[in-house]
Amino acid sequence: MTGFGVASRAWEEGPGGRPHQLVVELRGVNQRFRELKLRQPFGPATEQAIRRRIEERIGRGRIDAAIFLQRQGDEGAGLVDPIRLREVLKAVQAAAEISAQEGVEVSSFNALELLSFVGSHARSSGAAAEASLAAPPWLIEELDAALEQLLEMRRVEGAALAQALGELIDTFEGQVAALREGLAGEGDRLLARLTERVSALCERAGTEAPEPSRLVQEVALLIQRGDVEEELARIASHLAQMRGVIAAPAAVGDGKTLDFLAQELFREITTIGSKITSHRGSGLVIAAKGSVERIREQVQNVE
Repeated sequence: MTGFGVASRAWEEGPGGRPHQLVVELRGVNQRFRELKLRQPFGPATEQAIRRRIEERIGRGRIDAAIFLQRQGDEGAGLVDPIRLREVLKAVQAAAEISAQEGVEVSSFNALELLSFVGSHARSSGAAAEASLAAPPWLIEELDAALEQLLEMRRVEGAALAQALGELIDTFEGQVAALREGLAGEGDRLLARLTERVSALCERAGTEAPEPSRLVQEVALLIQRGDVEEELARIASHLAQMRGVIAAPAAVGDGKTLDFLAQELFREITTIGSKITSHRGSGLVIAAKGSVERIREQVQNVE
C-alpha cells in the first residue's frame, strides 16, 4: 500500500558544529515483496539500524527512505559560505602574488566562476566528511515519527481496500450461487437430451432404441464426471477464510494468506469450468474468473 511520512528536528551541534535541520522522508508504494531504498549521510552501522527499524514495521512494498541535512542560520542557509569564500580569496591573492613574481600572467575571473568553484569544492569535500559523520542519538525517534505517519496512511488505505475486497467477494459469491442454481436439474436435462439424440440415431439406423435403464446409467456416469459439489464446497470454505482474515485485526502475512486463497479460488472455478456443459454455466464461470482476477489484483496491495 502507498504511504508518506516526514519528520524533522533541529540539530544545534550538527556537522562542523553548525546548526542543521535533520529531515526524514519515507515514501511507500505497492509491491508484492519488500524492497527498501535508503539514502542517508551517516555510516554503515547507522544504515543497518535504520534498515532494521523499517523492516520491523513494514513487511511488504517498496519503501524509499531519505535522510538529509539542511544547514540553518544566516551562514548556512544561503548559497555563499563566507568562511570558505574568504579562504579561497586568500588563496587567490597568494597565487596572484606568486604569479607576478614568476612573471606568469594569470587570467582574471568573475564572481560566478568563483562561486562555482567554491560550491564544487564544498560538494567534493562534503562527501568524504559525511562518510565519517556520526548520527544524532535521537535519529531513530524521528524515523519512528515518519514511520507512524506512513503507517497511518496505509491503515486508512487498508480500510478502503478491505471494503473493496468485501464487495468483490460478494460479487464472486453471487456468481457461484447462480452457478449452483444453474446446475440444478442437470441430470434431467442430460437424460432428455441423450434420449432425444439416441432415438433419432436409432431411427436413422433402423434399430430399436435401448432400454431407458441403459440411458439412465449413461447419464449417471456423465453426472458423476461432471459433479462439482466438492469444488463448490471448497470455494465456500476459501471465501469464509478470506472474510475471516479481512475481519480480523491486521497481522503481518495477511497479504500472502489472501493471495494463496485467491489462487485456490481460481483453481477451483477453473476445474468447474472444465466439467460443466451448459452455455449459461460457461458464461457464469468466465464472469467468476474475472472477479477472482480482480480480487487477486487487490490482494497484491495487502501486507
